[in-house]
Amino acid sequence: MAFAAILLMVAGTMQFLDGLWAIRTQDTAVDALFWNNNLEAWGWLYLILGIGLIVTGFFIWQRAAWAFGVGIFVGCIGAVLNIFWIFSYPLASVLLITLNLIVVYALTTYGTDDLRY
Repeated sequence: MAFAAILLMVAGTMQFLDGLWAIRTQDTAVDALFWNNNLEAWGWLYLILGIGLIVTGFFIWQRAAWAFGVGIFVGCIGAVLNIFWIFSYPLASVLLITLNLIVVYALTTYGTDDLRY
């Protein structure tokens, strides 16, 4: 489960940095051209998602029972939300979608055998 926790924290860090970039890039030509002056809202969404991924990854590392279900949920949400970036930033989007889906696979396949309740 350490693998899933580390990948979740890496994906969360990338989401967090994407959110910071989007908040900082508001009111620029990129925002007006591609995002219809709504980049700040997307930035806050990705920032909150990144924090959720990092915190969930930390608790999966600690083997908290509730974190496995939350990790699967947040990983799926992260994969779906990154589809919206795919036309602007295809490489980063595909990377984050892949990381999130690998985390979901790891959490569902390698289960909760050694959890602390």
